[in-house]
Amino acid sequence: MEDLLKIPGVGRKTANLVLSEVFNTPGIIVDTHVKRVSARLGFVGKEDNPEIIEKKLNEIITKRNWTVFSHLIGDHGRITCKARKPQCDDCSLYKLCCNIKRFDDCI
Repeated sequence: MEDLLKIPGVGRKTANLVLSEVFNTPGIIVDTHVKRVSARLGFVGKEDNPEIIEKKLNEIITKRNWTVFSHLIGDHGRITCKARKPQCDDCSLYKLCCNIKRFDDCI
């Protein structure tokens, strides 16, 4: 992580993505979708910055699930839980929305 962060333009999101996809090291990849959906599900606050979000998610998600969580929640944010018009009627997480306490309990 430290070496990747020394590269100009590389932040924690990119570093976690490279570590997880290239080096098979689990990481929370906080993009705009992960930030939004994690807040809507009640995992983090709406105003939390990406580093705080990463830390909070690291505490509630088992390490082996960090990468898959990032990809699943990110995809969910792109497809169903959109920023401007969430498709709550089609959402498989709707009944759990803002009531989930631990991602690991849902998989």
